Amino acid sequence: MSINKALQLAPVQRYLEELYAKLLEMDQGEVASYIPELTRADPSWLGIALVTVDGHVYQVGESRQSFTIQSVSKAITYGLALEDRGLDHVVGKVGVEPSGEAFNSISLEPDTGRPLNPMINAGAIATTGMIKAQPGADPMQRILETFARYTGRPVEIDEKVYRSESDTGHRNRAIAHLLYGHGIVDRAPEEVVDLYFRQCSILVTARDLAMMAGCLANNGVNPVTGVVALQSRYVEKVLSVMSTCGMYDYSGAWIFNVGMPAKSGVGGGIMAVLPGQFGLGVFSPRLDAKGNSVRGIEACKRLSNDFSLHLFNVARSTSASIVRKVYDCAQFPSRRRRSQAELEILAAEGKCICIYELQGELLFGNAESVTFDMLGSLAEIDYLVVNLRRVIAADRAAIRLLSELCSRAAEQRKGLFFTDCEQLYTFRRHLQRLARDPQVPDWLRFGDTDHAVEWCEDRLIASRGDATHAAGPATGLCDQYLCTGMSEDQLDHLRASGTERRFSAGTAVFKAGDPADCLYFILAGDVEVLVDTDAGHQLRLTTLGPGTVFGEIALVNRKQRTADVRAITDAVCLEIRFDQLDMSLRMQMLVNMASYFATKIERDTQLMRHLG
Repeated sequence: MSINKALQLAPVQRYLEELYAKLLEMDQGEVASYIPELTRADPSWLGIALVTVDGHVYQVGESRQSFTIQSVSKAITYGLALEDRGLDHVVGKVGVEPSGEAFNSISLEPDTGRPLNPMINAGAIATTGMIKAQPGADPMQRILETFARYTGRPVEIDEKVYRSESDTGHRNRAIAHLLYGHGIVDRAPEEVVDLYFRQCSILVTARDLAMMAGCLANNGVNPVTGVVALQSRYVEKVLSVMSTCGMYDYSGAWIFNVGMPAKSGVGGGIMAVLPGQFGLGVFSPRLDAKGNSVRGIEACKRLSNDFSLHLFNVARSTSASIVRKVYDCAQFPSRRRRSQAELEILAAEGKCICIYELQGELLFGNAESVTFDMLGSLAEIDYLVVNLRRVIAADRAAIRLLSELCSRAAEQRKGLFFTDCEQLYTFRRHLQRLARDPQVPDWLRFGDTDHAVEWCEDRLIASRGDATHAAGPATGLCDQYLCTGMSEDQLDHLRASGTERRFSAGTAVFKAGDPADCLYFILAGDVEVLVDTDAGHQLRLTTLGPGTVFGEIALVNRKQRTADVRAITDAVCLEIRFDQLDMSLRMQMLVNMASYFATKIERDTQLMRHLG
């Protein structure tokens, strides 16, 4: 499956499409009018984009519609000022305290004239004035180049909006002169405020905002291009100020309700960051009384609430990588002992059964990444088994994403099972409720991975096997590994020396401690081999079906049985007592056993390397 196709089918994409449809119904708010050119925006526009730290980009609606960045630019230039002048210099000129006032308030410390924070106009004008330029170069060119590192593409200025801002920006000019008078700005006020007007007039899209937020979420590195947009040591400083001051006089309610560092602009954009997981960009021109996008705030609220993404939703310790192992049945089949014909099918077709072993704590960011990978693998496989034994917890966001994976698998007629998850009660309960399309057997049918893989193997063998195999189980001895190389006369003699035994489902064939004086060829049905553990439980060692044998180890060493064998289904076995075997048959069986176990030891060694 192509990456674009996988993105279209991904649970996050589906969620955003549903969210987009719901938000279109909202028509509250007004387009900004204090900058005349902004009134040209279509109030119906709505674009949403999300970029994960793994570089996956999801977008809906007018996500590529250009608009001017306005105050969202303040977060970016603040980071650039920190790089150019250093933390001590910048903090000495611009504080980090919330103002609790509107974005264009003149919030200056009475004695020093220092703006309270870099997210209000006064602080932003001050930080813009700190941007250095190369000798003989326009500082604006450096700002544009910085923005391009964040967005991953060249950006430009909307000249009409710039002129409109310049023509009406008298209050900002007054602020610049006040800053100059207090020594906060060390360049000509008109030059600094003009640079600020141009900075606010940069054209971006919702996708660009998501990419910029993704850089901050990814410790300053663009998650798509790999380019460093901001030195990592300043990322936390930018995010801290965004958390407390980024939404102006709505900042307190924002961090309380949404819980993500964010920055808004009167152009209708909101850039939000969930550190270590993703960046979000929303564009909708209708604003509330505080100058924030109405639909943008609602989009962020719903995303945060639906996926439990609040920054202070404390996560328990987790592994560095959520994916521990990925393998298939061609490499490592189930513990069921199979006939040679079945093993050949699994060797050729076993890649159609894929097993993911996960670990740590499933959160939105890592669950999005692994579900994206698993979704992409569905095109190449028939069955997917997800082992959750080492997962310590799954939050609401992860459960929602995995439930969507169930729906995608059902749509593509792929088998999907989650195993070893008895400890994840909340996951089990909510998965059944959220997943829309039932599966038979259901996703939680198997308590352990080996049983789930065995079930998948049985279906795969039945669908890929030849007509003889598909018609029913083998009932002869020629497929038994112990009988390899035997003539028809030898096989007839072996049959004649044996006794056909029938075992109903659930009954014991023999138990540990019983005399080991015979072996059993399975002609029909299934049996399982079990041992008692020190903890008082029974552990399944293997399952056997037609064409396999058990109890043969006693040919070498006739001691007591070391395990229980129990019929899973009604089974028919040919019991061969050792005292009925002639020497030539016994020697042929011992040679075949040596060859078989040599191969088995090699496979088991590979398995141990894999598990280790």
